[in-house]
Amino acid sequence: MPPEKPAGSALTPILDNALAPATAWRAFKLALVVGTLLTLINQGDALFRGQGLDWLKVMLTYMVPYGVSTWTSVAKDMENGANKTR
Repeated sequence: MPPEKPAGSALTPILDNALAPATAWRAFKLALVVGTLLTLINQGDALFRGQGLDWLKVMLTYMVPYGVSTWTSVAKDMENGANKTR
């Protein structure tokens, strides 16, 4: 009888792929470009008038494209049966 897998082990390949340097670097570069563009679109008027920025919104504006890029990369890798830590 095979040993039981520990709880949460199904997440291990997903986390391994999400935290792989290639995935993280790709997501970081995309978030930098998309986050900057979205910040300029959403808060450009405040920025150019010298008003304060809503820093929580700025952080979220960068985090969302990072998460989407990571999610997409992991989904593609898992679909193709790839594990970047191998």
